[in-house]
Amino acid sequence: MSRIASPGSRILAAGFLVLLTCLSFASLATGKPLEVGQTVPDFSLPGLEGGALSFEKDIRGKASLTVFLFMTTTCSACYEELKEISNFVGKNPGKVDAWAVAVDLRGVQTVAPYRRANFFRVKYLIDPKFSLPRAFGFNYTPSLAVVDEKGVLLHKKGGYSPNERIADLLRTFLK
Repeated sequence: MSRIASPGSRILAAGFLVLLTCLSFASLATGKPLEVGQTVPDFSLPGLEGGALSFEKDIRGKASLTVFLFMTTTCSACYEELKEISNFVGKNPGKVDAWAVAVDLRGVQTVAPYRRANFFRVKYLIDPKFSLPRAFGFNYTPSLAVVDEKGVLLHKKGGYSPNERIADLLRTFLK
């Protein structure tokens, strides 16, 4: 006896496949956080000037070190770390590519005036969904990730310690 699927059962089967596909993508997105020694996978986030920037195409390999500071504009510790990173970039031109990944919920609306008020030597990425910090295993700001020119994660740290000097840390990776 042959069975012909009814339109309702075909819709149900198609819905099940869509659900299964979505669940498998969700499990990829919530995989283990990046660890030191792993290669940072490609990602894309909007820049402050608009348009998406790709890690592989626009960021990776532009300098010996790439520094990502995950920050908010209202965080005083983030400000202190950005200031230190900016000073280090100024003393090591061409060797360090620094990115402030702003996780402010209002995105460009909040970050653009912050950039104009603070002349940091960093570029900005906008991530109000906190997706990139989570990929690195961070849940708060400030958090820092240092990547080499090949895209390998060299160092990561969460939180702020006023006695730790980011410049000292970055210097060890430039030698």
